[in-house]
Amino acid sequence: AGDEALRSVVATGIGIITPMDSGAGLAVFWDGITSGRDTIKEVSAFSCAPYPTHAACEAGAPVSGPRWLAFLDRAMRDALDDSGVDPGSANLGLYLGTVLGGIIEGQKAWADSIEAPPSYYLHGGVDYLRERYGIAGRAATVSTACASGTDAIGMARRSILWGETDVAIAGGADAFSEFAFSGFSALRALTKGRVRPFDKGRDGLALSEGACLLVLEEEQAAMRRGARIYGRIAGYASRADGRHLSAPDREGRGLASAILAALKEGGITAPDYINAHGTGTIYNDAMETRAIKLAFGMAAYDIPVSSIKSMIGHSFGAGGAIEAAACLLALKNGVMPPTINYQERDPECDLDYVPNSARKGDIKTAVSLSAGFGGQNSALIFERAGGGW
Repeated sequence: AGDEALRSVVATGIGIITPMDSGAGLAVFWDGITSGRDTIKEVSAFSCAPYPTHAACEAGAPVSGPRWLAFLDRAMRDALDDSGVDPGSANLGLYLGTVLGGIIEGQKAWADSIEAPPSYYLHGGVDYLRERYGIAGRAATVSTACASGTDAIGMARRSILWGETDVAIAGGADAFSEFAFSGFSALRALTKGRVRPFDKGRDGLALSEGACLLVLEEEQAAMRRGARIYGRIAGYASRADGRHLSAPDREGRGLASAILAALKEGGITAPDYINAHGTGTIYNDAMETRAIKLAFGMAAYDIPVSSIKSMIGHSFGAGGAIEAAACLLALKNGVMPPTINYQERDPECDLDYVPNSARKGDIKTAVSLSAGFGGQNSALIFERAGGGW
């Protein structure tokens, strides 16, 4: 416990692919989410004729081979280049979140009545990255519904705090598929227009895809090597309330518990900014608003909250990792991304949602929230740290 108290964890590299950047990199992603660019468009991957919704947020980057592995490969290369870390170095861990893995390859195999390839399985991403980049340290696949990417980063942080690894690569990836689209269509959870988190007229989410990997390091070691530091991962907590297969606890008690536990671990009373799960569904956004108010009381009204899913949709296992990157960039740049498509205030959602335009601010601390099927609730706490900008 003494060693853990002396250690802290920072992010020194980010690799990302989303519908915003289409493989162009971190700067284009950040410019897109701060300028309020909406990426929802007509689906191109398959015919949407059988479905009432015809739009989603697809990444436009050309890929070869299994789509989710191509996303991971690009994110990995960019994260390593950004950090300067050698993936073959000793005691490096890999923690990867995904919800559906290679479901596209699975669909093809089922259609042809053949055995699914290795890329289909949830652990296929970890296996691929370990072999391709020569990673010999600890590795784990995390699949906790839409909190997967967040939980992977939290687990990686703990592995460094506990001295199990010195460097960890963590995040998540998922590819857009008709399997997921048809399922969420059956749940009537997909928007028929634009994603409008926290707005009174919100009618659902937009499915998305992508990958994001963070390079995490023990802070003193990162500073000794002169690493560029995005920010410190100050706290993490996960709470599984098991409320329902798909519906959240209407009162937000599980998510509020995760927020409070993560804040306590980070020694932070209230953040300067919250990056919400913010899917744009009726029940999630109301639940999340209640959870924030449960955690912070009246102070919740003074904390800016925004959802980048209004711009890039919901990318499942990648979502929490992408939103973690958004928090780190918000700390670095002093800018809060907006919640776009916000038109009408909902009495149930009455916080400050940074509507429609980015906002500058002195952001020292930020919280990223994730909530998923089965009552999965997770929170990451970020704080500004020194180191070489």
